[in-house]
Amino acid sequence: HRDLFQRFEHTVPKGFLLYGPPGCGKTLLGKATAHNLRRLVHAQTGVDHPEFFLHIKGTEILNMWVGESERQIRDLFAQCRERARDGALAFLFIDEAESILGTRRAGRYHSMQSTIVPMFCTEMDGLEPLNNVVVILASNRADLIDPAILRPGRIDRKIKVQRPDERGARAIYQIY
Repeated sequence: HRDLFQRFEHTVPKGFLLYGPPGCGKTLLGKATAHNLRRLVHAQTGVDHPEFFLHIKGTEILNMWVGESERQIRDLFAQCRERARDGALAFLFIDEAESILGTRRAGRYHSMQSTIVPMFCTEMDGLEPLNNVVVILASNRADLIDPAILRPGRIDRKIKVQRPDERGARAIYQIY
């Protein structure tokens, strides 16, 4: 609804959080969102943009070497920006987001989250804009994600995903 966003002077959301119990289909919803957006853009413009869906688990980013996790976050965003510049619809999907973007705590000892969360925020807000890049986080525990990540302008929309009922589960199994 591009016209409504312009009329009310709202910015397009940069990111989404899908949260809910394990096994309720958050990852499938992320993939389906990317596919449906590609189809929608093709129907509206007649141009079939390639889809770039970068799926990463939060624990894959963690690294024991100082600065390596932060470099990986920069690289993930750089890959998505580059593919978006080449005309692709870029999606960065981070599963188990609470494992790397958890709430920071003050204290004497340095923790990895005290540098990973600011790096993620910098990439979301950075000097290089996230044009045509959508960030989707998935989490079983949204309450553990740092509030700085979940503020408007970064992860703008939070969507609770419930387990499907019996009829919904049957419909999913018919597709897969």
